[in-house]
Amino acid sequence: MRTLNASLFSVLLSLLVGGAVFIVFSPQGQWVHYPLHAFIEGLGTFIALLIAVLILMLRIYERLPVRYVWIISALIGMGIFDGFHAITEDPQSFIWLHSLAMLSGGLIFSFVWLPDAIAKQQYEGHLPLKILVIAIIISLLSLIFSSSIPPMFLDSAFSLLATVINLAAGVLFLIATAYFVLQHKLSKIRDNSIFASHCLLFGVSGFLFAFSAPWDGVWWYWHVLRFAAYMLVLYYFFMLSHAEERQLQLLNMELEDRVARRTEQLRNELKERERVEKELKHLATHDPLTGLYNRNELERRIAEDIDRANRYVHPLSIFMVDIDHFKAINDQYGHAGGDRVLRSVAFELERSLRKTDYVARFGGEEFLVVLPETSLSRAIDLGERMLKRVAKHEAKLGDERVALTISIGVASFPDTATNWSDLLDAADLAMYQAKHDGRNCLRSAKVTSPKQNA
Repeated sequence: MRTLNASLFSVLLSLLVGGAVFIVFSPQGQWVHYPLHAFIEGLGTFIALLIAVLILMLRIYERLPVRYVWIISALIGMGIFDGFHAITEDPQSFIWLHSLAMLSGGLIFSFVWLPDAIAKQQYEGHLPLKILVIAIIISLLSLIFSSSIPPMFLDSAFSLLATVINLAAGVLFLIATAYFVLQHKLSKIRDNSIFASHCLLFGVSGFLFAFSAPWDGVWWYWHVLRFAAYMLVLYYFFMLSHAEERQLQLLNMELEDRVARRTEQLRNELKERERVEKELKHLATHDPLTGLYNRNELERRIAEDIDRANRYVHPLSIFMVDIDHFKAINDQYGHAGGDRVLRSVAFELERSLRKTDYVARFGGEEFLVVLPETSLSRAIDLGERMLKRVAKHEAKLGDERVALTISIGVASFPDTATNWSDLLDAADLAMYQAKHDGRNCLRSAKVTSPKQNA
């Protein structure tokens, strides 16, 4: 409704300005000024064709209803006829071309009442182009054969034919005005109120033609009304283009913001996914209680290390480690106490390792330590240090501090075995030997002879 009020205000303002022109020039009689008239009509022609092109572009991109083909065609016809009207000073062709501009514009504008199916058919039939060609041809013929034009100017006044044509055009424009007013009430689309105002101004100018004489105040008055009608539509589409540009900027900003937020969301989701995958991978390869490698990961790694040791003829040693008296600790302090002991021993074992070594929980209270590139003698030295380190540590279970010890069985590739299964069995037997010999000690698997290895 505010848009309609603004449009009506523009109409009233145009009428007031036109009335002022009438008051100024009417007492002076006629004011003949072809250059000013040519400027007004020429500028009106330019604006009419510019508006037609703007609307046509919007229509091509299907942003406007198909009935706008009538508006485009009317503006083209009016623009062409008025353009030729502006450049001639011959009285007959001068009034004739103006009358054709009014009649063609009013007639085609009134076609907006026709069904959209007809409008679509005319649009697909390139009606605007046809109107352009026809208007140019008729205008040129009117200038060339001006003597054949029906009388439009008699005794310094408009002829009856000229008056009837302009009155008919005024009626047709008012018919179009009624359509746009009705559509505005139904849809509240701003375009309808703008074109209603446009057609109303042209309709009034058509009626004022009958009360004017060439170059008098009323004559200049309806010229101002016509020019105001063009300016109103041009201003609307100018503001509309800027509003759409601003809206497009806002949409782009909103889109960029959404993309940024979505990107950040995806980045966070990716980080979370990577974290979950890392956690799942860790759970799949590590013992949940001690954080050490589990048996599956141990067997995968040891297979690679033995294959590498076998390929490059490098030594590799392992420890089978068992916590001494673990069953008694578990029975006395419960599973929570047993779990605490397992974590404590696992921590001390890890602290005893070199960067290339690794330890895994083998099962229950047993751990397996792998020492790549380590001979049997070197492994025994490292194992003795590990025994002492664990023995120095006491686990706090409730209010008590419990001393911990371990038994270690050492086996080495290729000194005591040449494959993983035999190496594991050799380390296990050596560990049980350490248990048998009093615990808190290390025993080495027997070195096989070259003949046995063969």
